[in-house]
Amino acid sequence: MTILKTKIKNIQFIGTDTMLLAMPNDHTFIVLLDKFKDIQALSNEERENFEIIDGENLSFLAIDEIYSLHEMIGC
Repeated sequence: MTILKTKIKNIQFIGTDTMLLAMPNDHTFIVLLDKFKDIQALSNEERENFEIIDGENLSFLAIDEIYSLHEMIGC
């Protein structure tokens, strides 16, 4: 397993099936939401209500779940 030493700076959605995770080092990870159906089902308004926790976890107010950066990018 690779140890990731970066943090989430911001997120952005492209359509209904893709999320971009922006990192402070200007790298961006593409997350296909077919693996995260509950995020994919969020409305545009619900997608705007997110929280980045400690730079490594992501939470949406409409979902009772916390997603880790490692889980989302598969490492």
